[in-house]
Amino acid sequence: MKRVDETVTIQENKRINGKYYKLVFKSARLARGVQAGQFLHVQIRPDAVDPFLRRPFSYYRIQHDRIEVLYEVLGRGTELLAGLGKGSHLKIMGPLGKAFTQQVRGKKRILVAGGVGVPPLVFLAEKNPVDYLLIGTKSRAEVLPKKELSKVRAEILHATNDGSYGVRGFVTALLEKIIQKEGAECLHIQTCGPAPMMNAVMDIAKREGIPGEASMEESMACGVGACLGCMVKTPEGWVPSCIEGPVFSFDRLVRTCA
Repeated sequence: MKRVDETVTIQENKRINGKYYKLVFKSARLARGVQAGQFLHVQIRPDAVDPFLRRPFSYYRIQHDRIEVLYEVLGRGTELLAGLGKGSHLKIMGPLGKAFTQQVRGKKRILVAGGVGVPPLVFLAEKNPVDYLLIGTKSRAEVLPKKELSKVRAEILHATNDGSYGVRGFVTALLEKIIQKEGAECLHIQTCGPAPMMNAVMDIAKREGIPGEASMEESMACGVGACLGCMVKTPEGWVPSCIEGPVFSFDRLVRTCA
């Protein structure tokens, strides 16, 4: 799949709930052959050097040449992005990175999502058979509107830290219940979200002997393996997440902290 770098025109850029903005633009080349788990590298102000570094964003949805990205305002770059309106321009490089395994034959697929890890897993669930989509957020204000999940043909379960939507607590509690219900031997887990959440998911998977994949949301300055700023430890040594990942099988990840 050939990587391209082109300037696009924003068609839509609006807040959709208490957490996410949705960015929409068109590009046939940036949409071609993309699979869930891959990402884009966005230069927010093509005509300026501030901010100097691009920002990585997961693909959220593709419809022909229409590309959607969900993002959260976390710093100066995304704050500037949220202020851009229809007709503004962005310079975008993609598609980048390795995707999630699309077909999981003979297994029931559980997706465990949290934070900025929700978009690529919704994309995966819209394009492939999925049995469960588990979404963890802090509160109801961060839950995606139902219309954003209308194409997902899976059982969708929510957990919120404050109990304002779905069950109270961490999303891993939902995962534990499904494992008890279905049996570990028939499951495959794919996860994306905050590091503590994914570490907890991988600990459960290791304990139960469940295979799976995690998308490592590391800071990516270049997106093409040149800067070595997004290194992830594997049994073979440290590798750049932007080109070796961001999706890794559980058995390729070595925990470097508790």
